[in-house]
Amino acid sequence: MRAIQRRLGSERGSVVVMVAVSLMAMLALAALAIDLASLRDAKAESQRAADAIALAGASAFRDFPWTDAVTSDSARFRALDIARWNQVRADTLDVRNPTSQTSTYAWGTVTVVQTQDVTLNIIPDSQKVRAWVRRAGIRTSFAKLLARPFGHVQSMATAWATNNGPVVDCLKPFVMPDMWYESDKVTQDVDADDYMDPITTNPGNEQDGESWKYEPESIGGADYYLPYDEFADPDPLGRPQTGYGSGLRSDQGYPEDVGLPLLLKPQTGGGNTDPAPERMGNAFWLLDFDPNANTRQEIQTGCATAAIGDSVPYDNGSKTGPTRQGIDYLVQQDPGAYWDSGQVLGSAWPDWTQSPRVVIVGLIDPIYWTAASSNSKPDPGSVFTNFARIFLMPNDPQGPPDNVHAVFIGSAPGGTGGPTGGSLVKILQLIE
Repeated sequence: MRAIQRRLGSERGSVVVMVAVSLMAMLALAALAIDLASLRDAKAESQRAADAIALAGASAFRDFPWTDAVTSDSARFRALDIARWNQVRADTLDVRNPTSQTSTYAWGTVTVVQTQDVTLNIIPDSQKVRAWVRRAGIRTSFAKLLARPFGHVQSMATAWATNNGPVVDCLKPFVMPDMWYESDKVTQDVDADDYMDPITTNPGNEQDGESWKYEPESIGGADYYLPYDEFADPDPLGRPQTGYGSGLRSDQGYPEDVGLPLLLKPQTGGGNTDPAPERMGNAFWLLDFDPNANTRQEIQTGCATAAIGDSVPYDNGSKTGPTRQGIDYLVQQDPGAYWDSGQVLGSAWPDWTQSPRVVIVGLIDPIYWTAASSNSKPDPGSVFTNFARIFLMPNDPQGPPDNVHAVFIGSAPGGTGGPTGGSLVKILQLIE
């Protein structure tokens, strides 16, 4: 009897049982963790796909007017096209046989595009595209032992094209004549494209490009100037607007002049002829916003304020060396940035519109650019008519060192945020 009691009271082997039970529990938790990690990765992949799809769709509203009927179709095609290139768990998204339905509300319309793995909401009135990416039936490895053989993930993203980019209260010390309509299609606008083709040759070489002179009716010519203003009434004579940002050069591949190459030279008397004695093509004048700073300092670190209608504070001389040093300094602050397809890529700034190479310069009516002497300043009565946002390009080592290469981005608010003739170039943003 005592022997039986000793055997029944013995705990020998119980540890093995506890270890076995604990091991099974830990293996089950580890297995679930593996499945959860796999689903988490699938969720991240679906989110990246949703982001890319929404941005691709919204890019149509960046490139085309949202009021055009074809813009929503373009948003749909772009979104579905990029969706075909995305995968979740090494399986391509299924966007075959899409269906769409458009609903109209008091605030606008929404087009819902439905496919097996992707749903789109295209909202032209707010220039948004919202994308849902779903992936059902993701096989699990261990959760199926708990009657969960499949997992499901879904992600959503919303992108829009906006021209409400950050307002930079920082005007650099440059002013250019705003663009006008050049009526001389024989010796000035020789290719009749309403674009002043840049001059890239060194002095003394056979000149390429074009150099225009503003010759309005008041001095016997047929040129005219209308600043870009999207809210202006139509011209009584039916003439299109000519200023930078207008649609005059859109058929040259620069809608609203976005991406238009600019080659700016210091003011010069070379090539002066009557009736417009001051050489007009590809020119700029320097400004003196801060009497206590030199030109190089004003370009590098200066930030002036001005509004449309303010007097233009001209500086003396071209100051080629300090100007070149100032421009080179700004370019080197963001050396990896470059212009491509309507935006700046490779910038060290998350918001490329904040790059030091994106600057605001003043524009004036070209009537103030004519002068009786090759070295005189423009008319002292001139005022700012608009402001241009430009992207500075590196200096061309093969060209004249005083040239400033840039790309037109869009009309911009002045330093005081006064009225403008247009808005900033549209940028894409993920907002959800």
